[in-house]
Amino acid sequence: MKPRSAVVKNIAMTTTLAGTFLSLPSLVSAHFGKELLYKGQHSEHVKSLQTVLKTEGYYKLTKPTGYFGSTTEKAVKEFQKDHDLKVDGLVGPKTKAKLSKYVKQDHNLTIGSKGPKVKEIQETLKRLGYYTGHLDGIYGTKTRLSVLNFQKTNHLSMDGIVGPNTLKRLHGSPKRASRSSETVQTVQKTSRSIAASSNVMYVSATAYTAYCAGCSGKTATGINLRANPNSKVVAVDPNIIPLGTKLYIEGYGYAVAGDTGGAIRGKHVDLFMSSRDDALKWGRRTVKVTILGS
Repeated sequence: MKPRSAVVKNIAMTTTLAGTFLSLPSLVSAHFGKELLYKGQHSEHVKSLQTVLKTEGYYKLTKPTGYFGSTTEKAVKEFQKDHDLKVDGLVGPKTKAKLSKYVKQDHNLTIGSKGPKVKEIQETLKRLGYYTGHLDGIYGTKTRLSVLNFQKTNHLSMDGIVGPNTLKRLHGSPKRASRSSETVQTVQKTSRSIAASSNVMYVSATAYTAYCAGCSGKTATGINLRANPNSKVVAVDPNIIPLGTKLYIEGYGYAVAGDTGGAIRGKHVDLFMSSRDDALKWGRRTVKVTILGS
């Protein structure tokens, strides 16, 4: 049984915050949830919190874990102190609102993406009649096919990726799913064509971070890696792999050729990692790269 003081605290906290949570903007709730975040919790919303705090230099662990422990609580308190908030280590409406200003909305969603953003897309696609799978927050084959179907019906470029244009249409005035077999067949044909047109090469792969000496954190194509620490970006030799090419890299996942480097020549790629430890752990190895198209 909880001590009486804890019960009173919980009741007071619930009474104070309930109405405010209902009015939180969708962006805030999508990333950090509608509930109070505090020490001892373990969730995707805590992971999103840690990601933002790490990007801004408050969270010191190598990568977000999803567990709200002492390190996370300390990071929250430091953030609150720097932003003139009540320093209590509790992530409520005011702290979430301030954190939301540092949430980056330009990160594309594609095969392998996970989390609240993916689940929100699945929910929207399901409401519009495109998606029939589980709302699991995992961008798998079913989600990709439903995105392709949505893009076909709404006259968007069919790449199976939720980028700015697809996201804008989803949140604008989208057309509902067509039930015609022609649309489904077109989507499946396009998906097969993408797979058939891909080619494979073996390359030497090293890794880098956005915090090396002299690094600005911005790639040759303008991607801000410090603001998007979970991005899958690869530095390439444009004479071998054109910038903007979508890739699948063995042991790394789906990525985009978004950077170059003075030492990157020929069949050599440099993979962005969110931390120095991950980059060192990767080392140098030969991997299979599948080119999926631009």
